[in-house]
Amino acid sequence: MRKPERRNKRSEKAHLALNLFLESVRKTEGIEALAVTTEDGFLVAGVGETDVEWMGALGASSKRKVFTWEKLTLHVQRLEVNRVPMFVTSVGRPAKTASVKDGFERILAA
Repeated sequence: MRKPERRNKRSEKAHLALNLFLESVRKTEGIEALAVTTEDGFLVAGVGETDVEWMGALGASSKRKVFTWEKLTLHVQRLEVNRVPMFVTSVGRPAKTASVKDGFERILAA
């Protein structure tokens, strides 16, 4: 017997699928905004009601794990997706990087 599809929204395009995945993580974990960037600060995917591109670039260039930007508390975590170093920057609380890593690797493998 086939399992019912658990996702309501999906996309065959990787960049849209990554954003849809991050939106799901954001809602599930109660995070205000979430950005995933390369080591150089280039946005891979981001969601939320703030400038996620700039937020992600700040996170990638920061030497701190927690800092304040425009009255928002940013949490920065490093992870590797398919052996590529990346940064997860979130507003409000740290994201569960294991779920972000697993989701990104699944989407990018397709």
